[in-house]
Amino acid sequence: MAEINQTYVPLSSLKLSIFDIDGVIVRGKLPMPGAAEAVAFMRGRGIGVRFLTNNSTLTRQHYADMLSGMGIPCEVGDVMNSARATALYLQEKNLAKGRVVVIGEKGLLEELAGAGIQAVHWSQAERADAVVVGLDRAFNYEALKKAQQWILGGAAFVASNRDGSYPVENGLIPGAGSVVAAIEAAAATKPHLVGKPNTFMLDKVMAEAKAEPQLTLLVGDRLETDIELGRRAGAWTALVLTGVTDREAADRLPLDRRPHIILETLQDLPALFPAYQGPAATYPGG
Repeated sequence: MAEINQTYVPLSSLKLSIFDIDGVIVRGKLPMPGAAEAVAFMRGRGIGVRFLTNNSTLTRQHYADMLSGMGIPCEVGDVMNSARATALYLQEKNLAKGRVVVIGEKGLLEELAGAGIQAVHWSQAERADAVVVGLDRAFNYEALKKAQQWILGGAAFVASNRDGSYPVENGLIPGAGSVVAAIEAAAATKPHLVGKPNTFMLDKVMAEAKAEPQLTLLVGDRLETDIELGRRAGAWTALVLTGVTDREAADRLPLDRRPHIILETLQDLPALFPAYQGPAATYPGG
């Protein structure tokens, strides 16, 4: 069952749909109900499809291969993750040519390398001009101490994302935000945030797809990242209740911060369209 929280959502005028991955398309390694069908439906209507995730532990190629293996055809260019976005951010802020040190996993290092950034893992570094932090399941006190000293010494502090938890098959595990928070506390310094709800990633995706925000639908499972991002950018938003958020949490938000659409699962998405083929799109406002 789906719920429309606005009087009119111009679904018939959409040009681009952007799906979060973890908690929306998959949970751990398991595909979510209706995910392949929902993506195929959007493409069948001529609506562009992209995938947007805060996860920095895996490469875009990994996601493309994983989704394709689940019956969701996907190219590397269809995926934007926080690792790729971090590489773009470092380049735009002229941080890429300095000593970039990563507290994170293989996917983050590989995406930086793919962008021509010579980053090293924290365990192999003695100095840093930029400390880039993502989820690191081997994070320890020595990494925390090194990051603290580098940042206090003037290194830029860049967070791929601040998701406090991460959905897997049987529940939640700590996310990158847990690592970021520890370093922030130790260094008494706020990071430069690249991932959602910062609009940096979404702006890149919409620009590449040549889509305006008022013609874009962002589908996610987190209010504080996915839905907040869509609202900040002026896009339409759909919350799927298969991840970390329940309906009651959405209802507690002010109206201008709630998702425009709430879906039990992605199986409910195609059924919305017959009833909402109205006039040209209007700006969602907020």
